[in-house]
Amino acid sequence: MAFKLILIFLTFPLYFIAQYPLESTISQLVHDAQLKGSKWSICAVDLNTGDTIAAYNPGHQLPGASITKLVSSTAALQILGPSFQAQTQLLLDGVFLPNGVFDGDVWVIGGGDVALGSRYFNPTGQEFNFLSNWVGLIQQKGIKYITGQIITDASAYGYDKCPLGWEEVDMGNYYGCGSYGLNFFDNTLKLTFQTSAPKSPLVLKSCFPYDPNYRLEINASADLISSDATFIYGEPYNYQRVIKGRLPANRNAFEVKGSMPDPEQLLALLFYQELQKMGVRVDGGSASIRLQPELLNRRTENIILLHTEVGPKLEEIVFWTNQRSVNLFAEGLLQQIGAKEYGVGTNENGKRVLDSLFSIWQLGSCGIVDGSGLSKSNRMSAAQFVQLLEQQTAKSYFSTFYKSLPIAGQTGTVKTLCKGQAGEGKIHAKSGSMKGIKSYAGYVDASNGHRIAFAIIANDFQISGVGVSKKMEPFLNQLATYRAQP
Repeated sequence: MAFKLILIFLTFPLYFIAQYPLESTISQLVHDAQLKGSKWSICAVDLNTGDTIAAYNPGHQLPGASITKLVSSTAALQILGPSFQAQTQLLLDGVFLPNGVFDGDVWVIGGGDVALGSRYFNPTGQEFNFLSNWVGLIQQKGIKYITGQIITDASAYGYDKCPLGWEEVDMGNYYGCGSYGLNFFDNTLKLTFQTSAPKSPLVLKSCFPYDPNYRLEINASADLISSDATFIYGEPYNYQRVIKGRLPANRNAFEVKGSMPDPEQLLALLFYQELQKMGVRVDGGSASIRLQPELLNRRTENIILLHTEVGPKLEEIVFWTNQRSVNLFAEGLLQQIGAKEYGVGTNENGKRVLDSLFSIWQLGSCGIVDGSGLSKSNRMSAAQFVQLLEQQTAKSYFSTFYKSLPIAGQTGTVKTLCKGQAGEGKIHAKSGSMKGIKSYAGYVDASNGHRIAFAIIANDFQISGVGVSKKMEPFLNQLATYRAQP
């Protein structure tokens, strides 16, 4: 029933009828003088009755920022299932000779695991334990000397630079990390700076993990501020980066997180270095397939599987994707469904799967170009988000999806939303925030015991995102106290 009602709204983009009790609240919001010129798409449906209880431009497709993660996480649950686990394989290709000599190469084959060495799944300081474990497995085979190379292979997920619409100002930062066939340590470099007096240049003290190819041009300075106000400019596979902006003055060590230019290559180097450190000689050094694709022709029929590194269950990845809005994880989910359905985990294959699901879920045509919402080229309406949310309630994985959503006033990215108000504890929703974009989408447990699916998207406002959130709260609180009209 709800979908039929939404179709009516799609026909009349400014549909307003006085019988809807939320009309005055929405009208006050969209006509707020401070929000003049803003674009809106709003929709809310009582899932128990199928009634559309709130709507304003419900069919207007807008970029929704991180509420796009609702798309990638539900798609992954549908295609892969909550128990799916990505794998990374450690292979030996060669022959064993006397005296601990292995005449051949060691391969690391990526399967798109986004959680290898991730801070979300490993205690601080133990993120690189997987490398020492791999060395231990090689030593258990009696290997003391490797004549060949350590080769990393992420080719099963392609070598796309980034999804459509990602900007250089984002891609060099921790939140702009791309997802690849091989990912580790959240594809992040920790850069430590020393700062002195205001307006003085920053001094880079260290980079962890150390990447000898990383080149950072510093166009940032110290200032009388208390938090990080820098951006790192760069794109995947390009080691030349530029940092601009400001950091707090007079700090001996201030950490800024940037994205790894090439996780595949760096992982090969770190694995090689760990082997050397633990006394295993490697004559050929490290290599990666992106830079040396001809190495694929070197594999022989002697190759054997030494170890399979199994990642966390998909339900755990989805949880952190939505709770902490992890862009890397969301992009990984999109690639995983592409790999499952089409054999290669590219962004384009992931989007092909989404198009198929949109048809099955009766969403109509959606302009989704990435898995995380970092691209402003994404286009999806509030009515389509509501339809997406309604469709999930009948799925066997719904409880997993529902538990992944932050709770207003209590957890995740909506921890301060409606705090101490009627909506606290009753709204389970994903938030979206970018410059000029603020959105929320999820479910509300209303006062009458009904469940409401809703989405509210604002674009092109001139005030702060925090300010827009505060202005949205009355609408969200009214959803929480909603009672169907007789």
